[in-house]
Amino acid sequence: MRFVVALLSVLAIGALVAQVASWVPVWPLALVEHFRVQMLVGGIVVAAACAVARVRYFDAVALATLLHLVWLLPDLVRSPRPLPADGRPMRVLALNVLSSNTRYADVRKLIADSNADIVALAEIQEQWLRELAPALTGYPARIEHPRTDNFGLALYARGSLTGGVEYLGAFPSIVATVGEPGGSVAIVLTHPVPPVSAYYLRLLDDQLAEVAARARTLGSNAMILGDFNATPWSRPFRRLVEASGLCDSRAGFGLQTSWVPEISRVMQIPIDHALVSCGIGVRDRRIERDVGSDHLPVVIDLVVPR
Repeated sequence: MRFVVALLSVLAIGALVAQVASWVPVWPLALVEHFRVQMLVGGIVVAAACAVARVRYFDAVALATLLHLVWLLPDLVRSPRPLPADGRPMRVLALNVLSSNTRYADVRKLIADSNADIVALAEIQEQWLRELAPALTGYPARIEHPRTDNFGLALYARGSLTGGVEYLGAFPSIVATVGEPGGSVAIVLTHPVPPVSAYYLRLLDDQLAEVAARARTLGSNAMILGDFNATPWSRPFRRLVEASGLCDSRAGFGLQTSWVPEISRVMQIPIDHALVSCGIGVRDRRIERDVGSDHLPVVIDLVVPR
């Protein structure tokens, strides 16, 4: 029994430390805030065990766990925004293909099955362009920017597409306008670095700040799309939403976890996003099947005001 009490005490203290760490905007403590779902579930288990074993840390663990719930609750209770009365449908497929992934046929089939109007891809290299070419013949409008690292991008549309590559921060983004009958949508496709060091965290913050500023110049129908390497309850993401004035397309559709780290599916978190002008409706948003990447595809059905 003493061992159980000691173990629960250690876990309880760990839960408290994790909650405190999630408030500290210094790397590596800043990484903790991305895993609030996991800390919520773990906190519930530890708090329940403390209650059963009558360990004195129950109250503190329960409070720390509830604080994680405060951050996550909006994702669980929000409803989708009303759809525009006079709007046109637009389907978007977004995927970080993972540059080292070789399941090209699965990605080609995904593109065909999605029947998307816009396809946005990250981590694109020359090999990926060659392998996906047969699946993209129906998208005559395209902006492709392959690289030898993990920051190549490609944007495809069935309608017209004007724009190009811009360096908003240290890495490229694609800024373009997709023209469709009845109107157009401006898109920023971006992929900042993962926050794996204090320096990279600054690069990520800088890039998202520049992306937000650029999005504000794009008019009433705008979208920021891509692998942001940030969860919705993280400081970089919250600053992006506030600075851009756009709305999270996830509202009303749950957590939408999209990144599956190799270490375990238990650590899955939502870092692939689409922020849209708040006048654009979101009819549906879903996470698609595994195609070999450590990211799952995101398909979004929009209703764009004419």
